[in-house]
Amino acid sequence: MDEILEEKAVRAFAKEDKMAERELTAAQLMDLTLGFTKIQALGAALDFVLFTKLSGGKGVNVPEAADLLRIEERPARALLIFCAALGLLERREDGRYYNSPLSEKFLVRGKPDYFGGWAIMARDRLFPAWMGLTEALRTNRPRTWKEGSGHFESIYSQSGELRTFLEGMHSLSIHSGRALAEALDFSSYGRLLDVGGGSGAYAIAVLEHHPHLRGAVFDLPSTLEVAQEKIAGAGLSGRLKTIGGDFFKEELPAGFDVHLLSMILHDWPPKENLAILQACFDALPSGGIVIISELMMDDEETGPLPAAQMAMNMVIENTGFNYTWGEYEQRLKDAGFREIRRIPLESPAANGVIVGSKS
Repeated sequence: MDEILEEKAVRAFAKEDKMAERELTAAQLMDLTLGFTKIQALGAALDFVLFTKLSGGKGVNVPEAADLLRIEERPARALLIFCAALGLLERREDGRYYNSPLSEKFLVRGKPDYFGGWAIMARDRLFPAWMGLTEALRTNRPRTWKEGSGHFESIYSQSGELRTFLEGMHSLSIHSGRALAEALDFSSYGRLLDVGGGSGAYAIAVLEHHPHLRGAVFDLPSTLEVAQEKIAGAGLSGRLKTIGGDFFKEELPAGFDVHLLSMILHDWPPKENLAILQACFDALPSGGIVIISELMMDDEETGPLPAAQMAMNMVIENTGFNYTWGEYEQRLKDAGFREIRRIPLESPAANGVIVGSKS
């Protein structure tokens, strides 16, 4: 009897394998090979301010969209259909296209959850660089640097590129900052330093959620104009300041019991990671904590996909990597931190944080 059951099981598995083989078609790769079309279409819709113009329940048919966007009907029709196929627009019984809930929440300029800055940055900065991925892999050299400069020097030397970069990072980071603010108990702490905080998105999100906190954004002086704008726009100028500086060249400011490293360590090789963490350890008081917020690679190094995508993006952008949970933990220990804990997150820019304490 057991032999009969075993034989049936073998036949069942063999049948499943054959079905799997038959189901494999090149069509399954079609979406992968045309992935670039999605960011380009979204970017074009944002260029035309389509979702903002349709905000508040306004709908358009094809001729109306052509007039609204000042383009001809054929491309207007194509754009509307593509956005509908992507779930960004909805075509209703009246024949008009309306913002989907996703677009109304995240793609309307001026709304607090606006994500369009990241989409534009991905299209205008990252997409052209990724066209040279094979060369970047072959040479182990980033594609977004200008000769004779480093990653951030290259970005920060041009005000237009810097603005695009910071707006993109702000759109991405504000959502992850909110996830962090909800996941971590800050009640025992009073002052937060957002180290390399850029536009201040993370610090803004945390201070909005925890009214007792005060803080500062520490970054190169060229970034602070944007940070000050974002802080003022959030109504936090009285609680959140900016401090100019370079964490590789000077000591971090004292007086803060929480240091936040949000998407910072992935920009640098291990040696620089340790130097940054050591600077945090030296500046923090006893009982203070450092928070690493990243798209963490799993310890088996098989993903998840967002972390793998960002690790590959580091090959394009700089000399860093999206490291595993375990690698970040070890660097915290090497810098002197103890009581290290992992906290998973669900957000666009970070799938978790690692917290280390200075005893």
